[in-house]
Parts: sequence; C-alpha cells; structure tokens
Amino acid sequence: MRRDRGMVTAELATIAPFAVAFAFLLLWVISLGLTQIRIADASREAARMIARGEAVQDAEEIARSHAPAGARVSVDTESGAVTVTVTARSRMPLPFFANVGSQELDSASVAAVESP
Repeated sequence: MRRDRGMVTAELATIAPFAVAFAFLLLWVISLGLTQIRIADASREAARMIARGEAVQDAEEIARSHAPAGARVSVDTESGAVTVTVTARSRMPLPFFANVGSQELDSASVAAVESP
C-alpha cells in the first residue's frame, strides 16, 4: 500500500502537457473561426455597399474596420457584379503566441449591381 503513494501526482505530471497542448489547439481553432467570420462579414458588407452605388473607397474603409488589423481588401466591379475579397492573417489572442499557427484566410463576396 505504501508504494501507491504519489501515483496520482505522476499521472497528472504525465497528462498535464497534453492538456495544455489541447487548450492551445482549441484556442487556435477558435481564433481561426473568429477571423473567418470577421472577414466574411467585412467582404459581404463592402460588396453590398458598392452594389447599392456607394463609393468604392468608403466600402473598402468599412471592410477594413470590420476585418482584423492588417487585412487587405480588393474590389472587382466588372460584368455587372461586385466581388470583394478580404484577406487577413489569423492570430492567437496571446501576446507570446500571436504568430504560432498563423494562417492567411480570405473571403470573397459577390453582389449584383443594383439599378438606381
């Protein structure tokens, strides 16, 4: 019975690094999802604005305000449709791990140009 003493501590020490790695994995997946949602909203809003006849510069500004910092916005207004593509790099919300697992994500939205 004496030999079992400290067994839980050894098991916890073995499992703890996996729990931390799993927590980082969850945080990374959540940050990817949130970044994708933000850039999808930004591209959709900009495409709608341009399709309604608002200025391209205003729509790009709105898209950049909705998207994460450093996002790039491109607009194509050919053939009666507006295509807005927003590209941004996902980052984890931890200062020391901001670039760990960083992925470049993009979202494109298309809207038909409305007649005045």
